[in-house]
Formats: sequence, structure tokens, C-alpha cells
Amino acid sequence: MKQTGGSLWLFLVLTCLLSWPIWVVSGVLPRAGTGAYDGPWLVAQLGVFGPSFASLIVTGAARKELRANNLRILLVLLLPLAVPGALVAAASPSTIAELPLLPSIAAVIVGTLTVLFFSPVNRRLLSPGTAEAQGSPSGRWVVLSVTLLPGLFLIAWLLANAQGGGVEVAALQGGMLGSAWSVLVVFCHNLLLGGSLGEEIGWRGFLLPELLRRMPPLTASVVLGVVWGLWHLPIDLYTGFAAEGAGAVVMRIIYVLPLSVLFTWFYLRSKGSLLIALLLHTSLNVMGDLGLSNFEGAGMVFFVLMGITAMIVSVSSPVFSRSWRA
Repeated sequence: MKQTGGSLWLFLVLTCLLSWPIWVVSGVLPRAGTGAYDGPWLVAQLGVFGPSFASLIVTGAARKELRANNLRILLVLLLPLAVPGALVAAASPSTIAELPLLPSIAAVIVGTLTVLFFSPVNRRLLSPGTAEAQGSPSGRWVVLSVTLLPGLFLIAWLLANAQGGGVEVAALQGGMLGSAWSVLVVFCHNLLLGGSLGEEIGWRGFLLPELLRRMPPLTASVVLGVVWGLWHLPIDLYTGFAAEGAGAVVMRIIYVLPLSVLFTWFYLRSKGSLLIALLLHTSLNVMGDLGLSNFEGAGMVFFVLMGITAMIVSVSSPVFSRSWRA
């Protein structure tokens, strides 16, 4: 049984309704991303979960076989908001690097449980977009999902710093064990509360398979990229994104289009794995919390490298040269 076009539009509208008003009333938008991880930040996180919440509501209402499955996913989505999220907000650090021990431990524990829940170990998990069990991705795709984008970013970072200047990674200043713990905490925090868990059940768990039923993978990637970019509209209008005003909205869409292509490539090669989508999204967001010097300069080079990579896979990968149906 396939979802209807009405379900698709309902998802898009509900995603905006569950995100935009919460971002506005939370009061975090005027901060332009400079505020502490405090109570208003935690309220704003409810809006970040808009795409995932919307997909669970829409598919659960439309398909009886998904209701118990979606309820279990919903409880998993609420866990990071109720436990590590509340602990982080209580500590109110200005950066994740300053996170105290207790919320750090909570993030690692809940993050580990979340990975297990969305992994092939959980055979009861159904994808909201297909109502079918996820495929089991090979180990190389799991590894690639956490290394490709950071690898591209590190190359970009080295190129951006090639003309001199300080080369520094703040998260790696605590010795081998301390640095490993810092990276683990940053990764788990971003998995839970950095956008990955809040978005990917909606974008790749529902919207992508819905679009793939209607159009080829490359076209679906472009459409999803536009939707993904527009979802950030209130944030970009307030804070900017490589530009100001409407230009920021356009720049966001341009930035996420090659990302969307890469996410589709991973999704198809990993047999529709939600875990891979979560890990891939997290691996990108982590880079902003590691304290890399000249981060903005590296970001510009990264966009170029990412675009080149997206063009290569869209031309050479067989998953983009044939029609695919979820």
C-alpha cells in the first residue's frame, strides 16, 4: 500500500507547523546561533524534531501497521529531549566542549541506545516511508557514512590553512583518551540534539522514499534538497547563511543540494537504512563543534569538494542511472 499525494503534502505542511512557530516563540532566533545551550535552546529543539514528528504522525494515521512501530520511534525521539537535553539545558554551557560530565555521560548512553535501536539489531523497526523492515547495510557503508564528509571537510580545512596561520582543533587538546572522549560526546550530542534524529526520520525515512516512487533518484534528490533548504527559512532570515535576507535562503538551498544527492546515494546503497542517514547527518554536524581554526574558510572549500563528489556519484553510480522504487 502506497502513501497518497495528500499524505505527502500533509507531511510538508505539518513539518513547518511543528517547527517554525516553536523556533519563533523559543526566543533563540535573534541570538543568531550565539546563545547558550539553555532552556530556550531546549524548547527550540522541539522544532528541530518537526520533520521526524510529522512523518510519524502522517504515516501512523494513514497506515495501521505502522502505528505501534511509530509510537516506539516517537518514544525514542523524546528520550534525548527528556534526559540529555534537560541535563544540557540545566548546565547551560556556551559550547558542547564545555559540557559537564553528567550530561556528557547521558548523551553517550542515550546515543548508544539510539544507534542500537535504528541498527539491524532491531528487526522490528519499520521505515515510516515504506512500512517495511530496513535493509542491513554492509560494514563499509557504515564506516563510509561516518568518514566521508568529515574526510572531505578535513581536506578542505587543510587546504584553507595552507597559506599559513594557526592550525588548531580545540577538541583534541586533552591527550589521547581525553580527545577520544570529547569527540564521542560531541558525536552523540549531535546525533541526538544536533538535527540528525530530529530530521532524518522525516527526510530520508519518509520524504525520500515517497519522492522515489514518483521520480528518478537525481530529481528526487533535488526536490528534497529544496524542501530541506526551505525548512530552514526562519533560521536563515534571522541569522543569515553566507548572505542576508532572501539571499540566505537561496544560499542554504544551494548548499544542501549536493548534500541531498550524497544522502540519496547512501540511502540507496544501504538499502534504505535509517541508521546510515543518521550517522551521515551526524558526521557532518560534528565538524562545527570540534573547534577547528578557520572554520568558515574551510566551509567554503568543503562546499566545492562536496559538490564535485556529488557530481561524480550522480554520474558514475548505477543507482542514479536507473529507476528505483521503495
